[in-house]
Amino acid sequence: MTAADVSRLLGRAAFGATAADLDQWTGKPYADLVDRLLTPATLPAPAPAPDDAKRLALQQGQLDITAARCWWLERMRTTPFPLLERMTLLWHGHFATGVRYPPTVGELVRQNQTLRANALGSLRTMVEQLTIDPAMLLWLNGVENAIPHPNENYAREFFELFTLGKRPQVYTERDIREAARAFTGWVVDGNDLVTFVTGRHDAKTKKALGRTVANGGDVEYRTLVDIALAQPVASRFFAWRLVAGLAYTPDVPNLLTSNDTLLNKVATALRTSDFDVATAVRTLLLADEFRYAPAAKSRQLVRQPVEAIVHAAKALEVAFEDGSLVWQLERMGHSLFDPVNVGGWPLGRDWVTPVTAVARYDAGLTLFNLATAGAKASVAPLPAAGDLAGWAHRLGLAAFGTNTKNAVSAYLRGVKTAGAAEQQAGVLTLLLSSPEWVVM
Repeated sequence: MTAADVSRLLGRAAFGATAADLDQWTGKPYADLVDRLLTPATLPAPAPAPDDAKRLALQQGQLDITAARCWWLERMRTTPFPLLERMTLLWHGHFATGVRYPPTVGELVRQNQTLRANALGSLRTMVEQLTIDPAMLLWLNGVENAIPHPNENYAREFFELFTLGKRPQVYTERDIREAARAFTGWVVDGNDLVTFVTGRHDAKTKKALGRTVANGGDVEYRTLVDIALAQPVASRFFAWRLVAGLAYTPDVPNLLTSNDTLLNKVATALRTSDFDVATAVRTLLLADEFRYAPAAKSRQLVRQPVEAIVHAAKALEVAFEDGSLVWQLERMGHSLFDPVNVGGWPLGRDWVTPVTAVARYDAGLTLFNLATAGAKASVAPLPAAGDLAGWAHRLGLAAFGTNTKNAVSAYLRGVKTAGAAEQQAGVLTLLLSSPEWVVM
């Protein structure tokens, strides 16, 4: 495995490589690093994390959204299981739920842990648990879903955004109405306890996607999950999400007739494993279409702002101790726990805009200041401004291309009378906006 292999794999699946990662894994078998990333999936449960106490405090009623964002970003930066956290972020975008009081910060942090617990596990279990999750019930009006007038919001997104998609749309408005009836009866009390109220549930027989659904009371929602996942398009819809989140955005008008080889491999892995995420992700990461995907066919991943900022913080040993980087992410349009809409955040090239470019410049300066402030400056000094090989290694990249090298050289010629720190800050800012950094 080359340094470029290490950088690409960790840049897509683990919030980026560090200099230590390059040193440790270059020359080792590629499959060994994939196995290491998937370690949590082979354990009964990940070991307790040092930040669990803080998470529990956030779940128990703190209303500070910035504190919750800093907590999760710091967990992404420091976790020994970066793929698990990367998948938690992916599913947060898929099952997009935002803070609105309600749902509160505490309810969203609790949902975040549900995503984490299932991030490399069973999609069936994840969809079941999220269907009666307090934050989701409040976000998509599930608490208002009762006889005699069921609320269809969750049922609609359950099909369209969470399980089946619209390429092609295999469900009808009638299916949505029948599913809404099956989802009736759930409420959330003031202590975030979810309760099934029999008197609010529609006990009559329903029919969704051609299947008859008898009254199942407080387990009827599971029948709807089974019906949805039994549709041929379901495994392909989730496969599209995984490929788009970890590799590239497939241009697939019809998922049932897709000729995208990687998507088809991942869909098969999901279907034959009963929707086991770890099996599907392993298939994806080991596939030649992932490892050797040609850029000429747009087979690259434009990283989300959170991924790029967390990677920089890892490489520069900068902790998320205040809201300065959270603010920069907000400017880029990537605020954790507050997706732009129920469909989540943009994918791919939608992240490459003038607005995000300016915010990336400012984030680079913020990161430089945090990395060189006080005692931090002596922990791991930054490379000299013109040492691009040193910068690449420090930032967990194999190398910078000719265009980036030329841009840095032109910048340094223009500031040759400036101090060393100013030159370093400018170079770091340019590098964190370079194609090698933004696109993996």
